[in-house]
Amino acid sequence: MPFGRTAIVDVEPPSPMRYLIGAAVMMIGVVFPVGYMMFRNKRVPSYSSPVAAATAVGSSSSGYSKHT
Repeated sequence: MPFGRTAIVDVEPPSPMRYLIGAAVMMIGVVFPVGYMMFRNKRVPSYSSPVAAATAVGSSSSGYSKHT
């Protein structure tokens, strides 16, 4: 790569379709996974499992027994 020569590259602005494609890629790759990770833990607790039932009642036992 010769350092003495500089090439001027003519760059034109992207078309609106390219902006839409970039927005769709960012939604699929960033916004949806981050939203899923943020809101997957905010569901209503299921009362069918003993751990969720013990936690919902407010007891200190979490369903796991400690053998000492």
